[in-house]
Amino acid sequence: MDLNKYTALFLAESREHLTSCNRLLLDWEREPGSTVAVDGLFRAIHSLKGMAATMGYGRLADLAHRTEHLLDAIRGGRAPGGAGVIDLLLKAVDALERGVDEAAAGGDAGFDAEQLAAALEAAAAAPGTGAPGPTDTASGAIADHGDEPGRVVRVEIRRDSPLIGARALLALRRAGQLGKVSGVMPPESGFDADGFDGRFTFKLDAPLSESELVAAIERAGDVASVAVDADTMQTAEWRIPAAAVPAAAAAPAARSGQVRVDRRRLDALMSQVGELVVARNRLLEMAQQDSGGELEAVGARISRLVSDLQTEIIQARMTPIWQVFDRFPRAVRDLARQLGKQVRFEMEGEGIEIDRAILDELGDPLLHLLRNAVDHGLEGPDERQRKGKPGEGRLLLSAERGHSSVAIRIQDDGRGIDRAAILAKAKREGLVGAEVSALSDDLLLRVLGRPGFSTAEQVSSVSGRGVGIDVVLTRVRAHGGAVEISTTPGGGTTFTIRLPLTLAILRVLTARIGDERYLLPLSYVAETIEFDLQPSTAVHGREAIVLRDRVIPTVHLRALLGVETGVVPPRRPGLVLEVGDRRSAVVVDALMGQQEVVVEPFDAPRGTPPLFSGATILADGTPALILDAAALV
Repeated sequence: MDLNKYTALFLAESREHLTSCNRLLLDWEREPGSTVAVDGLFRAIHSLKGMAATMGYGRLADLAHRTEHLLDAIRGGRAPGGAGVIDLLLKAVDALERGVDEAAAGGDAGFDAEQLAAALEAAAAAPGTGAPGPTDTASGAIADHGDEPGRVVRVEIRRDSPLIGARALLALRRAGQLGKVSGVMPPESGFDADGFDGRFTFKLDAPLSESELVAAIERAGDVASVAVDADTMQTAEWRIPAAAVPAAAAAPAARSGQVRVDRRRLDALMSQVGELVVARNRLLEMAQQDSGGELEAVGARISRLVSDLQTEIIQARMTPIWQVFDRFPRAVRDLARQLGKQVRFEMEGEGIEIDRAILDELGDPLLHLLRNAVDHGLEGPDERQRKGKPGEGRLLLSAERGHSSVAIRIQDDGRGIDRAAILAKAKREGLVGAEVSALSDDLLLRVLGRPGFSTAEQVSSVSGRGVGIDVVLTRVRAHGGAVEISTTPGGGTTFTIRLPLTLAILRVLTARIGDERYLLPLSYVAETIEFDLQPSTAVHGREAIVLRDRVIPTVHLRALLGVETGVVPPRRPGLVLEVGDRRSAVVVDALMGQQEVVVEPFDAPRGTPPLFSGATILADGTPALILDAAALV
């Protein structure tokens, strides 16, 4: 049976199990008496062991087995828990993560974890805290309960298992370890067939009770049901495991409503839909010349179909943000211990979905901000207690869905940022003028985001090189997002990252400056105005307008971009951009309507102002640049 085609599924499922292990270990560390965490760890490691064995990764399966053995001993009271054991299990999970990556890359022949395996065995053999619990029979050795040969066994694998054929083979091998197996139907060669639905039967000659046979076969993982009958297969009663599968998966005719799709296929589909959108825009432009004709009607129908197809593919690319969030609790815990700090890390909004392409780029910026919060933001326990705060600092990572964007916040209750110290250092380094007397939130972020600027007094393994905030700003703005900061001395700091839900297709407002067209993401446009009809004023020497009793700074795109061609119209429109709590009125020569465009990466030539977040090809084949709304406010 060729298992190579299951490698990608093995890698994806194994990573999910190991991410769950990290989370459960941290839960166990917070609640040492929790049996839920230990049981969850046992199930996850057990599933990983089964998958590794099925794929033929013997060394990886052996380490998972030894980890499982320790967890089983802890569950049964034969081995103690405690902080030392949790640290050991964290090391085991790290080693398993490394082993999974090596195995998926070409096998686990070079995977070596003998010292760790010996430490796990030693911990499992340590004196426990009580007598073995009732779970020992199901998870440990199987006792002899007499001779009951010649029984027919019927097994059904969960229908939603991505490794359904491999799981069936593993269950059969489990049975072969118990006794003599014969009369397998369908034959093992049929397990790899496209029509195999996970159900098979065989005859087993083993001196075990029915309950022991069922328990042993279920430990293969993803087993929906097992039936044992001494006479005929037709009269056997099915046994559903305690961790029952969903009803839809257990029903004989049911099929899972989900399939795993390689992201490259989704990217290719998105690319093709993007080209289709460009062709649709061109068709609609041509149809306008045939107003009321058949071409206009066909164009309208094609436009609706393309929009529906585009929406479905975008939804298929949406991924829950917890897939990135789940890697951080372990990182925060390890860093806090390294720095001698106590941190209560919380997460909210993990179920919010975002485009996979953006999600993959979020990891590094968020990790930089979390590390900064633990290192710079949160005080040590002694300092916090002197200030009247709890010794344990609070760090919150949250996500909130907007109309067409998502806001991700990293909030701590630490010391806050010393604006006066930052201003003094910025003046010494020539980053701000001598006339600046205070740092606004916007100016503070710009100073912190300058390459090489750091608030740390000395370089350490955690910080001090001045690349953290710079990396965050660069990465987020490259994906059409914005970063905001708010800080209170002694009250903590909040960083907010705002990102579009998807970057593949963008709805924009087209503006003309001279003879050129520029695009602005519609999600950041609060309203359009007649600029020349608005009362004007000045704030700190900068032009602003007064709109409904609110002062809004203005940005003249013609001057900002250095455009000298074309005639300046006597009456100019303006767009009020809103990014978080910040607003600005962008003045243009003319507005030319809305459209959907396909976003292409844009590598700006050296020396180009950081005003653009992407580029596109318009319906008439002309290239156009997409302005970065965050850079204009």
